[in-house]
Amino acid sequence: MIKNFSCKDFRNVNVDGLEFSRINVLIGPNNSGKTNFIRALSFCADMVNNSEKLIGNSSFQTLVCRYGMEDIYNKFATDSRQEITMQWKINLDNKKKVNYKFSFHTGSQLQDFFITMEKLDDRYKPHYEKRPFNYFTCHEKPGEGYISGAVNRGEGNNRTKFKVPHNDTVLKQFDQIRLENKVIYERSSRQVGMVQMLQDYFSKYYFYSSSQFDLKKIREPQGMQYNGSTLEKDGSNFVNVFNYYKNKDIYMPITFLEKIKELMSTVDSADAVAEFGKLVFKIGYEGRQFHLSDLSDGTIKALLLTLLIHVPVNDGFSMLAIDEPEMNIHPAWQQIIGRWIQYSENFKQCFISTHSPDFLDTFTEGFKRGEVGVFVFDPREEAAVRQLKYAEMEEELQDWELGDLYRVNDPSIGGWPW
Repeated sequence: MIKNFSCKDFRNVNVDGLEFSRINVLIGPNNSGKTNFIRALSFCADMVNNSEKLIGNSSFQTLVCRYGMEDIYNKFATDSRQEITMQWKINLDNKKKVNYKFSFHTGSQLQDFFITMEKLDDRYKPHYEKRPFNYFTCHEKPGEGYISGAVNRGEGNNRTKFKVPHNDTVLKQFDQIRLENKVIYERSSRQVGMVQMLQDYFSKYYFYSSSQFDLKKIREPQGMQYNGSTLEKDGSNFVNVFNYYKNKDIYMPITFLEKIKELMSTVDSADAVAEFGKLVFKIGYEGRQFHLSDLSDGTIKALLLTLLIHVPVNDGFSMLAIDEPEMNIHPAWQQIIGRWIQYSENFKQCFISTHSPDFLDTFTEGFKRGEVGVFVFDPREEAAVRQLKYAEMEEELQDWELGDLYRVNDPSIGGWPW
């Protein structure tokens, strides 16, 4: 779980040491930076998970091109170095606390984009250490990296130097570096576990935007796939993903149906079935069967959200981010889905971006208990991202819901883009 995040000059994202909860809600007007913030959080995960044809034989440069080279650096920044810096403080699944830092140079040409620093170290470092403990540090000198022999503080630690291209992340190059360097291969065996844990953590990041779900494709019958373990960004393989996990767990459709009935009490069946050589999804109620093509946009999006929140895709997410899940969803359903998110065990951490006061209402009690982090984005303020503190607004909130303050444009939480 990400406990702390810092970022400088990635588009309009400039944050220093933001502290996160398991559930985090992002609110603010359009163009205030919410989506860019989630992209920054997911930047290294997107490199690790990249399956595109590589540009320049580099996952890093491929990702930069996808985001738009000339748009990735803060347009209002005055730093002549044109460098973007990110830092994640993470609690890994084995309770290991690590600090991962990543910086890169930008420009107008692909060759201007290269990594200037990448480091993985112990999350907590005493200030008196002249040479802080770390697992690896790379790119601070172009083409050079150092890997530690130790994996725990206090152990004897011989650092081994190696060459590393600075056009891609070490997390993508580590296996090849070990194979090509006998000394590194012999001395880095203890570090393999640490690097693999970080790779595995980032590999389970998933970011979906409700506006990007392709409802036309989702409604179409699908050819049967045998490796439909991950929902595509556009949701187009929903039926195959449902079928994949149905075949892994015969009780999954029952659980899925129970959740759907919380939204639509008259539904008595929901399943993926083969029809004319294709795979289709049907729901049934009042003795009739309906294909996805018969259902409203909001109902289809509710089916996708039910899958993401309740079906353990790839054994669960390290981080699930959903941009505007309330789109096309009835306010009554928003309340139910908001509660689902807070009690789901399908992810280690969740980030939700929303404009809906009805959806925001559901997080009020969790916010009061300190279980939900709420972050206000407002480009008019000096600090564009501000974390709400219940202790500072307890008197103002009283018996109100968070959405109530949002509806009336209360200064503490905002709500309107003016």
